[in-house]
Amino acid sequence: MQLIGEYPVALDDKGRMRLPTALLRQLSAQVADVGEGVVYEFVVNRGFEKCLTLYPKPVWDGISSKLSRLNRFNDRNRAFVRSFYLGAYPVITDSADRILLQKPLLDYAGITKEAILLAMDDRIEIWSPEQHNSMATFDPNAFADLANDVMGGGAEGVGDIEL
Repeated sequence: MQLIGEYPVALDDKGRMRLPTALLRQLSAQVADVGEGVVYEFVVNRGFEKCLTLYPKPVWDGISSKLSRLNRFNDRNRAFVRSFYLGAYPVITDSADRILLQKPLLDYAGITKEAILLAMDDRIEIWSPEQHNSMATFDPNAFADLANDVMGGGAEGVGDIEL
């Protein structure tokens, strides 16, 4: 799954937001046992840097499978698994392609009436506009250094990747 795009969305007073059609087209539809029609299944949880992360259900299942193999007798593993699942909640789209975000998750991310969806690879980050602007503001030279560290190889990078 290769999701891309940045989408501004609005939330209603109940915490529902409509997923953009352009984003839904990138996802494979799954019919759930909730009546007729196509619904999309996700799990949402707390992400890094004060955003939420929306995982398509098959992606979440793959991550959960990996986490279930961690040694739970290791305190760092337990702490990570506990933190990762903290606030996780299954969501499905309704007939209007909306999902309901729980208030504790919205509070965690500082999201009120508007959000920015950032589709990356196999997941979607959900940002408050303020946090998104702060995250997206970067010095081009710092980005070049980061790109060299991550993409240029060495101990932490992934090696020479041909783009």
